[in-house]
Amino acid sequence: MPISVMWSATATRNHVEVVIEHPVRQGWKLVDGVKPEETSASFYRFRVKVEPHKTTELKVDEVQPIERRIALSNITDDQIQVWLNDKTIQPELEQALKRITQKKSQIAGLDEQIKTKQIVLSNINLDQQRLRENMKALKGSAEEKALLERYTRELNDQEDRLQATSKEVDELSVKRAEAGKELNDMLQALTLDQAI
Repeated sequence: MPISVMWSATATRNHVEVVIEHPVRQGWKLVDGVKPEETSASFYRFRVKVEPHKTTELKVDEVQPIERRIALSNITDDQIQVWLNDKTIQPELEQALKRITQKKSQIAGLDEQIKTKQIVLSNINLDQQRLRENMKALKGSAEEKALLERYTRELNDQEDRLQATSKEVDELSVKRAEAGKELNDMLQALTLDQAI
């Protein structure tokens, strides 16, 4: 964006003193380095000495701080990866985001294990219903008694698997809750200012 600059000059034998007025823009700040001699509500005033028949340059750098708030609990791993790949974030923030990504991956892994175990439980329950229906249909002959014993053994084995799998689901659920709390604690503790 072009900025209009006003200037005035005072000459001496050895040099010309030029006063340059640079507009003060709302939301913009001067970058460290060049300091104005005076500041008003509307202008920064810089005094520059120029030797006769010479030119000089005054570079005024400004930045516009931009605030961006992000709810880290809602961001995806892909968004975090984009920030990590950009290499424009502070090392502390990069390390914190990597830890958050690892914790989210751990939670996703636990969720997947729980889901798999719940499918196993559901399949066992369906199979037990099938076996019970078959047992009801048996009349009592010798072959049917052998089949009934077989169904009973299968039901017992399935009950053992059902108990073991239920226990595993409970243990995974506890680990998942702990990992979720750790992630929330990490997110709560993360307060970094990042200059863009």
